[in-house]
Amino acid sequence: QQTVRRSFTLIGVGLHSGEWETVRVCPARAGEGRYFVRVRIPAAAALAQDNLRLSMRLAVDDDNGVITCEHLLSALEAIGVDNARIELEGSGEVPIVDGSAYQFAYECARVGLVPAHADGSTAEVPRMAWRPSEMITVRDGDAFVQFIPDAVTKLTYGVDFTYKSTAIGKQWESWTPTEDGDYVDLIARARTFGTMQDYMAYFRAGYIRGGLEQCALIANGDKFWNPPMILPNENARHKILDLVGDLSLMAEPGMAGVPIGHVLAYKGSHRLHAKFLAALAA
Repeated sequence: QQTVRRSFTLIGVGLHSGEWETVRVCPARAGEGRYFVRVRIPAAAALAQDNLRLSMRLAVDDDNGVITCEHLLSALEAIGVDNARIELEGSGEVPIVDGSAYQFAYECARVGLVPAHADGSTAEVPRMAWRPSEMITVRDGDAFVQFIPDAVTKLTYGVDFTYKSTAIGKQWESWTPTEDGDYVDLIARARTFGTMQDYMAYFRAGYIRGGLEQCALIANGDKFWNPPMILPNENARHKILDLVGDLSLMAEPGMAGVPIGHVLAYKGSHRLHAKFLAALAA
């Protein structure tokens, strides 16, 4: 198991709150896992909320929760930060930064990773991972998330926004960490995305109050309002980024959350991801 060598802090605007938010990632002991501190909120699937729209939200009760945590958790999971105390100042939202996980991944690399030890011990603690033996599928209309047993971890994601924007259109992307390259190079920089019409509707409804141009790739009809794309199939790669973050909630304290096997998703959402986590844990 690993943790960060020392703490790092990021300050930015919350996508939903529109307020300045601060997140501080601190070292933690082996077996503590990743957890948020306003009150202690474990990064666990059991706390994922049902009424998810644009972001993952974890809550222990109506007054104590954390929102927009998927990009940070994605970076921690993929880079191998198994144990971390994550302190939040502000409304309880993780800053959206540039809409990707790159800044979180960069900060982890900057401070470095070290083995996480248990109390009073210098022995290294093994990192375990899920390896389900049966196929699992959850659906919502034509959207689905499926687990297929395999010897390695592989994530595949398909998006289809043709009915909303041909600029996004249909995209498929697949990433096998042991074969294709590093998360930081292939996945972390992919930004969140959507259509101009959807973002304006969310803004008018009060779901988002933070910046748009700086933190999302916005499609308007057959072109992007703020091009260019940073990565090929950036939209599908961002869905893989989100999936890694949501799967990280399956981690037992100090363990990996993304299972060994093939996770295949099509037209998914945080709500469908949460339903898939519940099926995996059943």
